[in-house]
Amino acid sequence: MKQKPSMPHNPEPTPSILKAFSHAFGGGSLIRADALASAGLGDRFFGWFFKKACEAYGKMVLKNVSRQCKLSGSTLLGFNCQLNNDGPAENISIGSNTIVRGILNASRGGKIKIGNSVYVGDNTCLYSMAEIEIGDGTMIAHGVNIFDNDTHHKDWALRKAEFERLFKKSKQPIPPIRSSPISIGENCWIASGVCIFKGCKIGARSIISAGTIVTKDVPEDSLAYGQEKMCIRSLS
Repeated sequence: MKQKPSMPHNPEPTPSILKAFSHAFGGGSLIRADALASAGLGDRFFGWFFKKACEAYGKMVLKNVSRQCKLSGSTLLGFNCQLNNDGPAENISIGSNTIVRGILNASRGGKIKIGNSVYVGDNTCLYSMAEIEIGDGTMIAHGVNIFDNDTHHKDWALRKAEFERLFKKSKQPIPPIRSSPISIGENCWIASGVCIFKGCKIGARSIISAGTIVTKDVPEDSLAYGQEKMCIRSLS
């Protein structure tokens, strides 16, 4: 019996050199080593150039950030990381094996202390005018807001005066904005879209569900969830 002709072999397409990567624990472009090995000369040159450019930019970001805070040698910073510190470098400290992709803002004497093996995701903002402390092993997803202060005055006249000072139209002294320290214990998980406000303490190993608005303390080994009214239950 005559055999049927075999179908022609269609090789798999060459994987792209740049692959977009998006996940709760990070975002950006990656260069695949196997793609570089199998790509044409032009693609290999582009990949090499892009990698060198990324390395140079990363070093520039790291150098700029290192002037404003105390970094461990094993700290990793994402390209989207921003750091604003109007006080001494000691006001922001980041532990070893920690990844920061978000925004750290220490203003008017505020302090941010991030422990070891912590993850801070994309577009997450820590804004301190008192103190924000994050324990070892805690994971903070993307789009989280942690503010230990009211950020603005309730009095509209004071808000206006503060805005005018940005343009040096006013030198009127502004009263301090209300603030109170925030503490997040070890090995917590703060899911995406969470808001944590001033004066809150989150106990070790607790989980804050996505979108939760935290306005009071959360005990150790607890699950907190809810927006209009935060609910807490034990994980044990």
